[in-house]
Amino acid sequence: MEAEINKTFMRVYLFFIALVSSSIVFGQSGVEVSSKIKSATVYPRGAQIEHEASKFLTAGRQVITFTGLSSELDPSSISVSSSGDVRVLSVSSQVNHLKESAKPKRVVLLEDSIKTFEFDLKFNQNMLGVYSEERKMITANQKVGWEKTAFAIEDLEDLSDFYRDRLADIMLKEMELQSKELKLSKRLRKMKAQLAEYNSKLGRSTGEILVEVQVPSNGNTDFSFKYMVRNAGWTPSYNVNVAEVDQPLQVSYNAKVFQNTGLDWDGVRLTLTNANPSLNGMKPVIHPWRLYFIEQAELYRGARASYSNKMLEMAAPQSAMTMDEMEDEMIGTQVEYPANEAVTQFRIKTKHNIPSNGKAQAINIDVFTVPAKYLYYTAPKFDPTAFLIAKVTGFETYDLLPGEANLFLSNTYVGQTSINPKVTTDTLELSLGRDQSIVVKREKIKDFSSAKKIGNSTKESLGLEISVRNTKGTKIELIIEDQIPVSSDKDIEVSLQNGGGAKVNESTGKLTWTKVISSNSTESVTFKYDVKYPSDRKINL
Repeated sequence: MEAEINKTFMRVYLFFIALVSSSIVFGQSGVEVSSKIKSATVYPRGAQIEHEASKFLTAGRQVITFTGLSSELDPSSISVSSSGDVRVLSVSSQVNHLKESAKPKRVVLLEDSIKTFEFDLKFNQNMLGVYSEERKMITANQKVGWEKTAFAIEDLEDLSDFYRDRLADIMLKEMELQSKELKLSKRLRKMKAQLAEYNSKLGRSTGEILVEVQVPSNGNTDFSFKYMVRNAGWTPSYNVNVAEVDQPLQVSYNAKVFQNTGLDWDGVRLTLTNANPSLNGMKPVIHPWRLYFIEQAELYRGARASYSNKMLEMAAPQSAMTMDEMEDEMIGTQVEYPANEAVTQFRIKTKHNIPSNGKAQAINIDVFTVPAKYLYYTAPKFDPTAFLIAKVTGFETYDLLPGEANLFLSNTYVGQTSINPKVTTDTLELSLGRDQSIVVKREKIKDFSSAKKIGNSTKESLGLEISVRNTKGTKIELIIEDQIPVSSDKDIEVSLQNGGGAKVNESTGKLTWTKVISSNSTESVTFKYDVKYPSDRKINL
């Protein structure tokens, strides 16, 4: 009875094994083919990856499985083409959870480096042991020699010199090896930590594309296929450098490209576009394009509140960094600019390596120069400092996209701003930091500053003088801005007695002067105003 039970169990077990094996075989489809990433079209969010592959195929109907692809691929976005008379009959995709993606090159190289460092550390430790044993041996022999042998004075001195010199050499070697061991151990810990970070992102499942084909005759067949992934993108950025205030402004147009698709992009041709990627094969539908007014607050959302505040914020102290340092990883390319259309596309002619780590990698799109007018700006009521300003024209010919801009003066980093063609007119204003060689003072004029009662009202008068000294070796053009208060109540009266030749904005109370100041010269402007209000009330004056 027991034997029969065992036989039945074995039959069931073998049937189960056969069933599993057959299902595995059934899940595997035909010929497995590896491929190489040829190019990538990168969108602000997402990318289309193009692979190429070649395989010798026998005549007949069969299924080709392209392995080692991104597990993030969108099945609805797959397109496949083949060479010759090979016909593609159907296309599908799957995720292989049993086969992990291959180790990236950076992981393999790091593992090799760790092995080398571990060997060096072990060798260093062994040498330390050798010198330690030699020191022990010399010390022991020295003690035995003193006890068993009688030495002449001359021999004793020679022997003492030998022991002293040799022990000194050994101790020096031990110190050098101990220092080296500390450095090796520290470096090794960092490398292992980096490897652990890399490995934590590995182990991903791989994507596979299954293509059923009809092959007319034996021979090599070339394949090309594309698919969309979401874990990728790019953002525009700029480096703006002013070498001298009498030279055109140099602009480096850059892209920050990132991807975390599970596959490293090695030697890939990149195309960057601001288009909205379509994840399927449906044609776009054009809807009416209606124009409407945009509120100012909406238009400048995320931008600086005002011109003056922008100038002051841009001038905050920055760490010294050269433009060359910022662009160490940027590779120059030549780009043909497309027509000024809604969709902008840049084909990067130089191949690039973009690792799958989600970190942005800077790629230079183009470098160009644009004319600029340089002048200075000060608003001493808020900051007694002059700021160098560049007024730039000619940006509209380069199909610029909104992005952050790093500002450099004589290759030294001075701040950051935003470039947004949607809110920029024909002139772009850039603040290039403070200039301490222009000395600005703002002081009250005592003879015209007073407060007195007139009936039931109080009248306050204020006079101010702004003086600017140019200590530079050349003349400058300077914009000076200040303000008088603006009444928000009919009982508060503000009157400008003397604007000092300023351009007055009645609605905002802003006063603007434009002055040309010669080298080592001083210019002054004055303005005076009165404020009248009921004596029984207080105002924020």
